[in-house]
Amino acid sequence: MKLILKITVIILLTNLLASCKTGETSISDQETISCMTEKIDSMNYTFVPSTATPMSGGRTIQLTSPYSLKITKDTITSYLPYFGRAYSAPYSSDEGGIKFASTKFDYLISEKKKGMWDVSIDIKDNQHNYKLVLRIGDTGYTSLTVQENSRQPISFYGKIE
Repeated sequence: MKLILKITVIILLTNLLASCKTGETSISDQETISCMTEKIDSMNYTFVPSTATPMSGGRTIQLTSPYSLKITKDTITSYLPYFGRAYSAPYSSDEGGIKFASTKFDYLISEKKKGMWDVSIDIKDNQHNYKLVLRIGDTGYTSLTVQENSRQPISFYGKIE
């Protein structure tokens, strides 16, 4: 009888401690959401991709180099790879990938549901007309789709820093 009572007390204490930890996590989740909201609204963040998926139906490619898309109020800088079909070849080998720095762009934020955003960016001052769509979750995990007239679209998955 005492053994059953001890086991019951241990189980109850374990459940009580587990529920206390859950409460602590929700506070840090709220901090993460507010930090992400501040970054998106202030237009000061960097997307760092971890995978790339060509829309031509290829395999997902793990990215190991330090690629990024940096967004500030006055400039968007892209250093991303490109895997997929191009309808016209670049003139030099330096023009491969999705590399640009733009100061003329349209930036549109739409909040979907609590903690989810769609950010649409149209690049206007580059020889390529890029359309970037970021789908950002409340914890910072993001998917990025890049469309351009002379290439098939490509998607990236990564995190906002």
